Amino acid sequence: MDSTRIKIGQVLYGQSEGSEDIALVKVESVGVGGINYNDTDNTFQYSFDELTGIPVSASVLTSSGFTLSNGVYVNDTINFIKVKLIGAQWFWYANADTCIPVPYLHELQSLYKELTGNTLAVDEDALLIALDSPMVLSAPTDFAASDTTPNTVTISWLEDADAEGYEYKIDDGAWVAVDVAEAELTGLTHSTTYKIRVKAIGNGESFVDSPESEEYSFTTAALIVLDTPVVTASLIEEQSIDISWEAIANADGYQYKTGDGEWSATQTELTATIGLLSASTEYTFYVKAIGDGVVYDNSLAGSLTETTLDEKLTMGSITSEALGTTSVKFSWDEVANSVGYICQYKEGEGSFVDYVGEIADDEGVRSVTLTDLTPGTQYTFSVIADADTGYRDSDAAVGVVNTNAE
Repeated sequence: MDSTRIKIGQVLYGQSEGSEDIALVKVESVGVGGINYNDTDNTFQYSFDELTGIPVSASVLTSSGFTLSNGVYVNDTINFIKVKLIGAQWFWYANADTCIPVPYLHELQSLYKELTGNTLAVDEDALLIALDSPMVLSAPTDFAASDTTPNTVTISWLEDADAEGYEYKIDDGAWVAVDVAEAELTGLTHSTTYKIRVKAIGNGESFVDSPESEEYSFTTAALIVLDTPVVTASLIEEQSIDISWEAIANADGYQYKTGDGEWSATQTELTATIGLLSASTEYTFYVKAIGDGVVYDNSLAGSLTETTLDEKLTMGSITSEALGTTSVKFSWDEVANSVGYICQYKEGEGSFVDYVGEIADDEGVRSVTLTDLTPGTQYTFSVIADADTGYRDSDAAVGVVNTNAE
C-alpha cells in the first residue's frame, strides 16, 4: 500500500440495517513509523507495517453477518476486508476473485449495499457528530491544460462541491487563492515545463482543507515565429543599393545585413540604404523581423540578390575658346575606358544638334572646332564619354563660348 495516497481524515462508515449504531473507521495519523487507523471507540489500532488493507469497523462486520476467521472477517460468500492501491487506483476486495474499483475510500455506500444487503450510508450531520471533527476534503484530481500560449495557460481540475475555494502553487512559489476550479496563469516563459499542486479549501466547520494534490506538469507553447519579410530594391547605384520591405504584423522592429556581415541595430523604418559597395558586383541582402521574445520569435531572414551598376565614366571640364568671329574650339582630356564621345552643340537658346565632324586627338586631349558660325553669338557644346564594355557612359560635360563680334 502506498502511504502517500492515504490522507488524514479519510473514513469508512456504516450502519447496520435497523440499527441506530454508527460504526466508523478514520485515518488518525500518518507518520514515518506507520499509519494508524482507529474506529470511533478506539477498540483497535494498526501500524502501517502490520496492515495489508484498511479494516472496516468490527461492529459493522459482525452486525452484518461476518465472523472472524484466521484474522479475516468473512461470511458465507464474501471476504470483505481490504482496500489496496494498484496502479494509482483504489480497489475494494469483495472476495477472493474480485477487485472492485472505487474513487475514494469513504464513497463505498452502493458497493456495501450490493455486497451485504445492508446500508452503508448515514446522514451527514450524524456522521459529523459521530466523528466529532470536520471531514477532510479530497485532494483535487483530473487536471487539464487549455488555452496554452507561450506565456499563458489555464489549468483546471475536478470541482468539489464541498470546497469553499482552492489554492495552488507553481513549482516552489507561493500559494495563490482562487474561487473556482481553475487557474489562469500569466507571465510564464515560452517552451518551459512547470509543475502545479492544488488543494481544496474547506469552510473550517464541516470540512477542512484537503492535502496537496499530486503534482501536475504542463508546458507552455513555443514562441510564434513572425512572417518572413519580402525584400525589394528601389534604387541601385554603382556603390549603393536602397532596399525596402513591407511591415510585418506584431514585429517590434527589423534588422538587415549584407552577405555574411553583422546584423544591423534594430530599426522601425522599412527601408535601408546599403553603401560602400563595389561597382559591377553581386550582393545578397537579408532582412528579418524582430519579435518581443515573450510571444513572438524573430522571423526567418528574407533575402534579395542584386548587382551594383557598372562604374560610370567621368568627364573632366571642357575648355572653350573663340578662334575668331566665325569659329570656336572646345577641348577636353581623354577619358579612360571610353570608346568615343557623343557630342552635341547649339547656337544661342536653340536646340542641340549632333556633331558629326572629326574629333581631333592631340596627345591625350580631344578637341572639336566649329566653323562658319555667326559672329558675336553664344555656342554651347556637350560631350558624353561613350563607355567600353563593363562601364557606363559618363554624364555630359558642357562648355560655353561666344564668337568674336565683327
